[in-house]
Amino acid sequence: QPTRVTEQPRHLFSSAMLRALLVFAIVIGAFAAHKACLGSMAIKGLGKAYLGGHGGSVTADKLTIRHNSGFTVFNECHDDWMPQSIMQFQLLGKTMSFSVDLSKVGCGCNLALYLISMPARDFNGAYSMGDNRGGQPPYYCDANQVGGQWCPEVDIMEANDHAYQATPHNCDDPDNKHYAYCDRAG
Repeated sequence: QPTRVTEQPRHLFSSAMLRALLVFAIVIGAFAAHKACLGSMAIKGLGKAYLGGHGGSVTADKLTIRHNSGFTVFNECHDDWMPQSIMQFQLLGKTMSFSVDLSKVGCGCNLALYLISMPARDFNGAYSMGDNRGGQPPYYCDANQVGGQWCPEVDIMEANDHAYQATPHNCDDPDNKHYAYCDRAG
């Protein structure tokens, strides 16, 4: 006889995490330079978006990324990183699609496309640039506290030409929009 499961179903994402999954980041490794406005790119359904970061190029709607580079998407172009200008994607009930060529991303490399709840907030709820960013841009946060600050993260794609993985990471409920802990392993 089959075993009957009586446990209540667990939700993959908490409501706080769904509200928080608004920021789109493309990252491969650490940032070397943190330019806030490298140029614009059209994103279907959003119109014009501006990229901040380093290590790639934009041609029309095509983004080419080099090794050890990364980008953050902004809704306005400024000389400095402005936390209020970090693009907030409203994805609940919508779809997201992209094409990627992994043929030159070999074993030992990771091309990552993920959503994070950037910009980071301090204990009082104010924007936080962070003081232990480990090479990450201002206001960076993720579920592994890589930039020194926690926030929800969904890894849409961590891949190379041999492997592909997607991982949701949940966090404790925020206090003043500040996260004190997240599930590193997902």
